Amino acid sequence: TLWGEDNPDIEYGLTCTSGPLGGDAQIAALMCVEDLGGMIFFVDPLSAHPHQADIDSLLRLANCGNVFVCTNPTSAMSMMHTLRRSLEDGCSAAIPSFFKTLESPAV
Repeated sequence: TLWGEDNPDIEYGLTCTSGPLGGDAQIAALMCVEDLGGMIFFVDPLSAHPHQADIDSLLRLANCGNVFVCTNPTSAMSMMHTLRRSLEDGCSAAIPSFFKTLESPAV
């Protein structure tokens, strides 16, 4: 697979529905209760989206909440590598939003 070998011992987080079906609202709700340290949110950059305002709102909320956002496969793979190293090395400073609640300096 793109992310490596399938391992039945790996626990994956929750998945959400597609954006037009309310997936962006599900993610926003997790951010509002400070239960999300990062997200992988792929958007097709070559297509118009009837729910573009919802996407923009979600990304603004992620920026205000200082949440790690990956919008393409390369950034997602980088986030996975960084998170793995942080967990293995016990270095919570690498991705603080995964380890503690942060406040945006803009808020």
